[in-house]
Amino acid sequence: MKHVTPGQRPDNDAGYLEMMTKVIFMGGLNRQVVEGKWDGFLAAFDEFDVGRVADYNEEKIEALSEDERIIRYAAKIKAVVDNARTMLELADEHGSFGDWLQGSVADDGVDKTAKAIAKQFKYMSEDSSRRYLYAVGEDVGEVSEKVMKKYGPS
Repeated sequence: MKHVTPGQRPDNDAGYLEMMTKVIFMGGLNRQVVEGKWDGFLAAFDEFDVGRVADYNEEKIEALSEDERIIRYAAKIKAVVDNARTMLELADEHGSFGDWLQGSVADDGVDKTAKAIAKQFKYMSEDSSRRYLYAVGEDVGEVSEKVMKKYGPS
């Protein structure tokens, strides 16, 4: 299974959803814990195919919250599904989520884009949205060593 490389722009929207999911689950946990379960996440979330994840129903979300291959945090699992749905809406308007994101950074800058992400996506604060932008290869300016270690290339 292919992993998205932190610090590099994803090839497709599945990569953007994968990295957003990593950022969400790394909140409060160290990178090694999340990375140690990542093959399980890829399998459990259909390799982050945005359309498939957006179609998950309550039974699927409940099953994932009991799936030992992943970190079983029901609210964050539901957030991944909700975020996939939001990504699909933006993709419908802009061609792809990646096109929306890159256009937003180019037109509005990092701060406004981070605010837009925080407003539209679950479990994404402005700070985590900036870390997400860094993790998907956007130029966010200076970042701390701690952010580099947690969200940048390993």
